[in-house]
Order: sequence, then C-alpha cells, then structure tokens
Amino acid sequence: MGSPLSPILADMVMEDLLCNTTKKLSFVPPVLKKYVDDLVLALPQHETQNTLCKFNEYHPNLQFTMEEESNGSLPYLDTKIIHSANQTLSTEWYSKPIASGRLLNYHSFHPLAMKINVATNFIHRVTSLTTNSSITQQKHIIFQHLRRNSYPSALINHLTNSIKQPITAPATPTTNSTPGDNVVPEITYRTMVNIPTLSSILISILKKDYPLVKIALKTIKTTRNLLGPVTDPIEPLQHSNVIYSIPCNDCAKSYIGMTKNQLKTRISGHKSNVNKLLASPYQPSEQRTALTQHMIDHEHTFNLSKTKIIDRSYKASDLPILEMCHIQNTPNTVNFRTDVDNLNTTYAGILHTYQNTTSRRSQITLNNNRPTNSPDYSTTDTQTHQP
Repeated sequence: MGSPLSPILADMVMEDLLCNTTKKLSFVPPVLKKYVDDLVLALPQHETQNTLCKFNEYHPNLQFTMEEESNGSLPYLDTKIIHSANQTLSTEWYSKPIASGRLLNYHSFHPLAMKINVATNFIHRVTSLTTNSSITQQKHIIFQHLRRNSYPSALINHLTNSIKQPITAPATPTTNSTPGDNVVPEITYRTMVNIPTLSSILISILKKDYPLVKIALKTIKTTRNLLGPVTDPIEPLQHSNVIYSIPCNDCAKSYIGMTKNQLKTRISGHKSNVNKLLASPYQPSEQRTALTQHMIDHEHTFNLSKTKIIDRSYKASDLPILEMCHIQNTPNTVNFRTDVDNLNTTYAGILHTYQNTTSRRSQITLNNNRPTNSPDYSTTDTQTHQP
C-alpha cells in the first residue's frame, strides 16, 4: 500500500488469477467484470460455492468472499445492479446504509466555484449510474443529499434542471489551417488564498493582463490550523540526533557537541566527566574532552543547565558534518581544532558566505532596534567635552 507500483501489480495479479481460474470452471461466465479486486459474475446457482473455492485456491493469501443477489438486486461499487424477470440488467446509483452522505458543506470556508463543482459532480454520478429511474426520482435523491449538506434549494433546482442537456463537443481544428495555427498556448497554474469577495475581484483583474494564467483558490482554514497540534510537544532534553552548545560560566566561549541519543543522556555523561575531574584532576590527556580540558587549563566551569540545541537532523549520519560546520563557523569555541580536520575544504566558501550573511542580518537588526536618540557608535569623536 502506498507504492506507485501497487495498482499495476494488483491489476497484473488479478488478470493472472482470472486467466488461471476461469480455465478450471466447467462453464463460461456470461458476465465477468473486474474493478481492481472487486468482481461481479453471472453464473449458474448450483456453481456458486464451487466457483468461490476455485478462486480461493489460487493463493492462500488471496481469499475472496461472496455476496449473492437479494430480491433481484446486487450492490457493486457505487451502483446497484437490478436483475429483472426478462433477464435484462439495469443500474441505479447506490450508497451503503452506513454511509454518512457527507459532502463539502455549503457553509464551509471554500470558494463558491468549488462547492458548485462538488454538487455538479454528485449530480453527474447519480444520473450517469442510473439507467431506468425517472428524472423525478433522480432529482428527489439529489435534492435530499444536497440539502443535507446545506446547499440552497434554488441552487439545487438550477443545477438539476440541466440534467439531460446534451454536452457539445469541443471544436476540432480545420484541415486547411497551417501547422503553426494548431499550437496550443501553454497555461500556467498558480494558487491564491481564498478571501471572500476580494479573491474573485483580484482574479478578474489579473485575467485581463495574464489570460494564460489559471488561478486556483486555496483555503487557509484547514483542520490542522483549526485544531492545532494533536500530539504533545517533545521536551528539549528528550530530543535526539541534535547538535548542542554549552556556555562557559567564566568566559564568552562555549562547547559544541553532538549526540545520537537523547540530549539528557549526553548531559548526564558530561556531568559524570566533570565529577570525575573534580575527584581526580590529574586524568590522562586521552580521557579528556574539550570541555574538561578547558576547565583544567583555565579553571572555568560550564553551565550544563543552559545547554541549547543549535541544530538537528533526522539522519544520525549527518551529525558529524553538522558538528564540524558549527565548530568552524563559531569563533568562540573550546573545541579542539582537530575536531574539524575531517571537514572538506569545499565547505569553506559556503560557511564563509553563510557567516557573513548571518552577521550582516544581525547588524541590520541591531541598527533597526537602536533608539533614535542613541549616539552613533560607528563614528569617533576625538574632541574632549568638559562638563
């Protein structure tokens, strides 16, 4: 399920099943139609169970169930097949008893054209799947279902009055036209947020200047926006596959690390290393991390409670590269320079551009947030002012 090959494979298997199974039957079914894995057959009444057994013998993982006609009718997909006494078949549009009958409600926050299309398509389904019912009966069914979804009676009557109107075929190009005249211009499709009244006005204005652009309206009142997140947020300490930063209490430097486990597990590891360092300051150098080495060299401490997640990844294999990139782009880190030895030089230009762009954005933000009456710190005043 979910694979693009699923419909193709299902159709191939069903075709092979029908070829092999029908050869084993002692008769030729006069009616045999298939839609994916749903079959409708006409066969002698005394052969029903035998036919079902033949189908179920094809493969143990493919088992069919059977439903026989009742009172001369049999539901099949969206139709009800009616078997009359004179051996003729007719169809009617069918809806299961457990079906809610819910369509796009007329009062929903959707474009009017979309609601009309939903009603028109429903009318087309009912009329095209029904063969013998009168127009009055079809209109009654349509009216009941559309009214249940709050469609106005006037709109329903207007749409149902054109049920039997013939549809004109599109005009075909004439044979005496030149090859260049038959070139169909390419149409571009764009989306626009649906705002009642305003969107239709904008579409009519844009249509004059851009006739080859088709605009489809989309709604912003989706279920996700109305209900919000349905799952509880994950605590920062419970995140895994993250790049984190731990600030130093005594200077402006920080330690950058990565962890594939939950962040709280890695912080517990750092606390254990710090406790071992306090208990035995003279550890071998190969057992020291950059964090503990900074504590030994400068007699500083780190604030583990202010650990911050600076990056994350769904793939654990991406963490080493992300860690090296952050170490390379962060000037005040206590990490060893050997931590970035495996970083390919290809990243140097990209990281340099990213760092300049980030610093420029920060400078613009600082300038915009500066009070109007504050001095301009970018200029130097060499004069001495006496009070």
